[in-house]
Amino acid sequence: MKFAKETINEVLLWRMDDPSPEPAYFAEETSGGFRAVPPAEARRNNASWAAGLLRRGYEVGTRIAVLSGVRAEWVECDCGNLLGRLVTVGIYPTCTPEQVAYILQHSEAKVLVLGDQGDLDHCAPALASCPNVELIVGMSPLTAPEGMTTPIVDLEVIRSEGDAALAQGDTWLREHASAAEPDDLITLVYTSGTTGPPKGAELTHRNLFHVTDSVAEIIGFEPHWVGLVFLPLAHILQRYAVYQGLRFGGTGYYTSRMTELGDILPVTRPHVLAVVPRVLEKIHARALARVETMPPAKQAGFARAFSVATRVRAAERRGERIGLVDRFRMWLYDRLVFKTIREKLGGNLELIVSGGAPLAVELSEWFDAAGLLVVEGYGLTETSAPATTGTPDAYRFGSVGRPIPGTDVRIAEDGEIEVRGPGVFRSYFKNPEATAAAFTEDGFFRTGDIGTLDPDGFLTITDRKKDLIITAAGKNIAPAGIENLLKQHRLIGQAMVHGDRRKFLSCLLTLDEEEAPLWAAEQGHDDTSLAAIAARADVQAQIDTWMADCNAQLANYERPKKWRLLSVAFTPESGYLTPTLKLKRREITKDFGADLDAFYASDG
Repeated sequence: MKFAKETINEVLLWRMDDPSPEPAYFAEETSGGFRAVPPAEARRNNASWAAGLLRRGYEVGTRIAVLSGVRAEWVECDCGNLLGRLVTVGIYPTCTPEQVAYILQHSEAKVLVLGDQGDLDHCAPALASCPNVELIVGMSPLTAPEGMTTPIVDLEVIRSEGDAALAQGDTWLREHASAAEPDDLITLVYTSGTTGPPKGAELTHRNLFHVTDSVAEIIGFEPHWVGLVFLPLAHILQRYAVYQGLRFGGTGYYTSRMTELGDILPVTRPHVLAVVPRVLEKIHARALARVETMPPAKQAGFARAFSVATRVRAAERRGERIGLVDRFRMWLYDRLVFKTIREKLGGNLELIVSGGAPLAVELSEWFDAAGLLVVEGYGLTETSAPATTGTPDAYRFGSVGRPIPGTDVRIAEDGEIEVRGPGVFRSYFKNPEATAAAFTEDGFFRTGDIGTLDPDGFLTITDRKKDLIITAAGKNIAPAGIENLLKQHRLIGQAMVHGDRRKFLSCLLTLDEEEAPLWAAEQGHDDTSLAAIAARADVQAQIDTWMADCNAQLANYERPKKWRLLSVAFTPESGYLTPTLKLKRREITKDFGADLDAFYASDG
């Protein structure tokens, strides 16, 4: 399907006219199940929201902020904003009240849409300093806390007003939506703010249409494919994936239960999955945990199956001929081992796309051995998500693929990755200085990431430029690869490698807040708190052995010589991870500075 202007609105209007009787999407119910939303209901939800806001006098370009967990209503409001030519400002529910206040003030949002009472209670302290917010809308019924004067209405009230405005037909709304131009602003996406106040990246129809159209061109998405929407919708990766579903006609399940994917995947049976590496790390850890409960003979069989499959798959990727014995082994292991793993993940997965952070090669190989292809993509908020991606017929483990059509990628003299193309944002909202600093003279965006391009155009990410460690001996070390290796242990949740200007590397480790308590319960321990687990001598010994195993795989200067297992978790809520699950190194270093300094009290 070709679109004259190449706007997301054209895609949305096309989908609104789709005569297919299949559900538009599946909304999560409070009971935990899913309800099929018919196309007519989806059209009404989108159009009535747009018409209701326009009827209230909100003009083209008005910023509409949305703060909520993952819900179908989030996307319904976003699609309604598109039809109304209003600008969506996504806010992570994990943002502090101070961060919420900053984004609301900076974006000059006039409407704030909230998911539930918990969201209102969380951000209520911020609203006192945001007189620009004229109206609060609740996806669920909201009760104003004492002293709040900002009007609150239910989402359905706005939709009912929109229904009245559409009573004589929706031609006027369609014409209004069709008037959108490629360079019109459709969303402000605020960066994580790890080095200062968040910056609002201005993304246009041109930006997001380009990435969805270009990726659809090189990945064979099918209209019958089902996706699972579970990443935060304020994150551009998940928003892009939703628009991609609109573009090729897929159907999505919306769920807020990210920690319960093991139960949800067999029910929803998705064909494609967009994830961040942490999700795959947890699936891998959970699989290995199940193996540990098996009899020794079955554990040995599991290990043998993966050893053979990893070797055979690697040979296949090199184009080598596979012998009869290995083909039989693969058939047998697929029936006995790998099919079970795929069924646990729904049984229909055709493609897993990982983005947002580096993925360990060993994880890619593990999933590939089980018959599940994981390709990596690379992009930032400022590139509207993917600037490069692997595809089913062109991928290399450890690489984030090649530039999507129409996008140029190059490596600067200092190793920084620079990107230019229609998907690159136009500017930071109300921040001309940061905008100017973000671009080269010839229009390439400075990503802040370090990487390499091979002769075939495949990009490999080394690390964030600001995260590179230079030891006292002058060695340049990218910590992300080391941290990914350390996190492959079932009990380890996060790892932060430290050592800039130091004589050697050290690291802080945290327990996985889901797996560690499960492990403790399996071992029969009464106290399954993180503090109690971290203090156990057998856990310390287990991690000590693991660190030695990991160090054996690293060059001498890359090895963390000292480490500490913390009794707290690094999470967005604790302030040590961004909402996109990246380490806030500055905050961690500040709060755990005494621990880090202790590593270097002597030469060790």
